[in-house]
Amino acid sequence: MYDAMNCPLDTTSQPRAPGQPSKLVLLGIPFHDVTFEETVAWARARIASRVPAYLATANLVVADGMPLVRLSPWFGPRLRERVTGSDLVPLLAGMCRDAGYSLFLLGGAPGVAEKAAAALTARFPGLRMAGCYAPPRADVVNMNHAEILARLEAARPDLLLVAFGAPKQEKWINMHVWRWGVPLAIGVGGSLDFLAGVQWRAPVWVRRIGLEWVWRLGTNPRRLYRRYAGNIVFLLTVCTRLLALRLRAGCGSRPKADAVPTTAWTEGLDAHVRLIDWPGFSEARAAQAWSDQAGGGTGHPLLVLDLHAAHWLSSLELGTLLALAQSCRVRNARLFLIRVAPRVRQLLTLCRLDRYLDLAATPEALQQAVQSLAAAARGCVATTVDGLEFRLPAELTAVNLPEVRACWDEAWRGRPHAGPGRAVLVNAQGTRFMDSAALGFLVGLKSAIEQAGWQWRCTEVQPAVRQVFRLTHLERILLPTS
Repeated sequence: MYDAMNCPLDTTSQPRAPGQPSKLVLLGIPFHDVTFEETVAWARARIASRVPAYLATANLVVADGMPLVRLSPWFGPRLRERVTGSDLVPLLAGMCRDAGYSLFLLGGAPGVAEKAAAALTARFPGLRMAGCYAPPRADVVNMNHAEILARLEAARPDLLLVAFGAPKQEKWINMHVWRWGVPLAIGVGGSLDFLAGVQWRAPVWVRRIGLEWVWRLGTNPRRLYRRYAGNIVFLLTVCTRLLALRLRAGCGSRPKADAVPTTAWTEGLDAHVRLIDWPGFSEARAAQAWSDQAGGGTGHPLLVLDLHAAHWLSSLELGTLLALAQSCRVRNARLFLIRVAPRVRQLLTLCRLDRYLDLAATPEALQQAVQSLAAAARGCVATTVDGLEFRLPAELTAVNLPEVRACWDEAWRGRPHAGPGRAVLVNAQGTRFMDSAALGFLVGLKSAIEQAGWQWRCTEVQPAVRQVFRLTHLERILLPTS
């Protein structure tokens, strides 16, 4: 299981049906508050649905680290359990055996996947192994994607465990999850090494006190020291800033109501505007019920949430806002936050949620933002002297990605292999947000364009999107300097 501390905020806009686990936003990362049992049940249900999904950053996000569990009460409800990949893989294998599902192990060093498969079948007699494959070592762009996908197409597994290491495995899954027929894929990091006996897990007592990362660092310092050093710096920096901001919020008085009347915010806007007040929550069931009701309506393309009464937002409340914004996007609506107190705005900025949630400082800013939404959601492709220009939409997420992909495929279909100088210019000037599905699409797009003999150029990338590229280590791939 990959280390969530290396993961940027991922807000893939999947609808959250009633009854799904609540989200807690910790250090800017949304985690689902689930146990091992609930995670396995979710995996079984997703496989049964036959709708492609994956566990780690998009459809279900689990906390694979004891520091996250220990820190969670500082910012809201405590995460109920640490869900580690190394412990989860055997549970999933047992579920597959009981349900008759097949399992494919992809990645690891040569021979590791086969040893891990033998260990799992010995532990769970009757488990159906769809196959094992360790592709040659290469970066995510230069991998032999066609061969790997052909193997998966022939094997048709129900569950795919990918052990390329973080964040490569997440990038690779994101490139293909929306077009393949694998019901569920999971990035498992070094779990296959543990199953195969190539590496040894920390003793149980070390895991219980939350120091398994120290054990892993000691067993493989050359590979892991940068990751864990970065995690420690990240934790100390963000926690210090969050706690300082929280203490100031707790000591201060509640924010005064905005002098501008609430009705002034919606004057001149479309009639299909729904204005609601933020009630605040301390209990997950109440938050989920409110989010389902507020975000499930029809006929309101614009939802305006008045936050003037909030002087702070817990991890549960931040997760509730994300869930509401996602449900709005699923039904082609948008959520805007108005009358946001300065400390709350600072909190959203510190957690990087201001890059996904729409905040309006004044009624005029709200009106301008709504007018800007009239821009085409599909993006557009135009012919240029040197080739093609692919202008991306304002937001590129799992919600509009199928439409954007169809727009591109229609323009690209039938294009011959090009000679020198022919290029595809990807213009991101108007794009303010991308999720992991969009990143996977762009990586795959670049690979296909270059394989066809065209040049790739990505320009006008705005700071928020560039930061996403940087956090996912894709800046070098998508924005080459030469």
